[in-house]
Amino acid sequence: MPHGAAPRPGARVQIGNCKATVQYVGEVQGQTGPWVGLEWDDAARGKNDGSTGGQVYFSCRSSNAGSFLRLDKYNSQAELGCTVLEALQKRYGDQDFNTDQTAEPAEQVSKAEGRKGVEWQFIGADKVHAKISQIQSLDKATLVNCCISSVGSEQEVRESLPQLLELDLSENLLSSWHVLQQLGIALPSLACVNLTHNLMAMPTPEELKGTPCNHSLRTLVLNKCCLSWSQVVLIQESVPSLQELHLCSNSISQLSASNSGARQFPQLQLLDLEDNNISDWEEVMHLAHLPCLQHLWLGGNQLQHINLQPGSTAFQHLQTILLRDNILSSWGDVDSLNRLISLTDLRLSGNPILNDARGGGRYEVVARVQGLTMLNGSAVRQRERRDCELRYLRAVLGELDEVKADPQAAAALKASHPRLDALQDQYGPMAGAIAPASTGTALSTSMIEVHLVCVAPSAGKKMGRQTKKVPGSLEVGKLKLLCQRLFKVPAARQALFLKAGGENPMPDNIGEDDSKDLMFFSIENGAEILVDDFDPEAHAQQTLAQKAEDARHHAARMLRQSKAIDIIQSVQKQQHAESLASIQKADRS
Repeated sequence: MPHGAAPRPGARVQIGNCKATVQYVGEVQGQTGPWVGLEWDDAARGKNDGSTGGQVYFSCRSSNAGSFLRLDKYNSQAELGCTVLEALQKRYGDQDFNTDQTAEPAEQVSKAEGRKGVEWQFIGADKVHAKISQIQSLDKATLVNCCISSVGSEQEVRESLPQLLELDLSENLLSSWHVLQQLGIALPSLACVNLTHNLMAMPTPEELKGTPCNHSLRTLVLNKCCLSWSQVVLIQESVPSLQELHLCSNSISQLSASNSGARQFPQLQLLDLEDNNISDWEEVMHLAHLPCLQHLWLGGNQLQHINLQPGSTAFQHLQTILLRDNILSSWGDVDSLNRLISLTDLRLSGNPILNDARGGGRYEVVARVQGLTMLNGSAVRQRERRDCELRYLRAVLGELDEVKADPQAAAALKASHPRLDALQDQYGPMAGAIAPASTGTALSTSMIEVHLVCVAPSAGKKMGRQTKKVPGSLEVGKLKLLCQRLFKVPAARQALFLKAGGENPMPDNIGEDDSKDLMFFSIENGAEILVDDFDPEAHAQQTLAQKAEDARHHAARMLRQSKAIDIIQSVQKQQHAESLASIQKADRS
């Protein structure tokens, strides 16, 4: 790495294994000779806040992240970085590229830090994937922590990387937004760039005038770049085709911008704002104008409430909203989410509303938000939706029955359940079966006609079909006793299956929990229940064998993870030791 170039404020440098930004160059009161003021990325490396001797020379984002080095010491220790091609040559150029198709491919796949759902292929850490025969054939390249400070010659980059589509430049020394413009010129096909943990100065509106646009870029990762939303909005015209924007861990708290009236990010479909400091839903509403936004990730923020009014037209195309690990505590917040007319995928784990809910609150979220097909990473199938909505309806009608003598309390309770009327209309007479006490109907209205079909070989001549009327509140255990009387199959050996209709041709196993009633499974008039037999001892042995097999797989997986952790810790210890040695050497000099 080059040393000795004249320092300039704003430049990014590396000293030992620690990165810093040059914030000041000049004289220091009470000291002789020129000094360089540094703001360290790792605040623990600093010694002051940019002031010394009562004089403030620069400010730091974190207290005590600053320090001063004499210019000669800085010149001898500071690594000023290299170009993209120099880093590529260092990583790949001296290696013997393996073209033997039978050779063992050594491929390591990792996720860009803080970026979900995007994979980057590490090429050539120890071995090189067989398809990479030369640098010119790269379509994905990862140059993480390579001290890159500039693109270099745009023409040379274009000639050397004609097929490059994805480039990971995380944790380098890039100090200016103009590097992205240079990459756009040098690599006209580049579609995905990761600039995580590069502290870049953003351009002013005047500096952006007349600059070329990068029309090929679709995905941009700017995690941990210490950027505000206003700064990000400034560059929207430079990336008019952007579809994914990742801004994790930037301490963003406000989402308004001075040019908020402009058409921001016209093609943006995914916006990742996880692990920031957003606490007010009104800030999120500033994003409602994004015309193509389909996926909004807000996990790890500080949102306390969600406020979407009935009839709201905000976020009309939003399909996914991730809200894990916020501080949402009201079911009214969940009801607001039901006003997102296109919402199908929701994450709410880690919020007080679910942490404090009996049974985890899943059934109530499914019932309150009508369009969900995915909740907390788990699919919501039609059968589950029906069960959840009926369970929710039964609970609400039960609560209404308790306050029926108080009209005001009943009205307030209904207002707190906006989907109640729609669910009653949807399930019609089944609502009466759920809460007969509240409607005053006779027992006959809660009866269900079911067809019991015995297919158990042990039943012999008793095999066949019986039609019975049973109460919806009948527990599975009592249904088994009825089947035992009808078909002479012992209750302990029965397996019960509800023959599903419609979309799902596979029967549902309803016989595992004797305490559940038939209403829990949304059984209607005319339902068909299959009665089979099984060997409890053989089933128990099979279950134990499966658990043992699962335990073996788990132990093997944990062993692999433990070995991987040991390797990572070993590398970290080595890097830490090198860093300490470098710091001690610097202090001695």
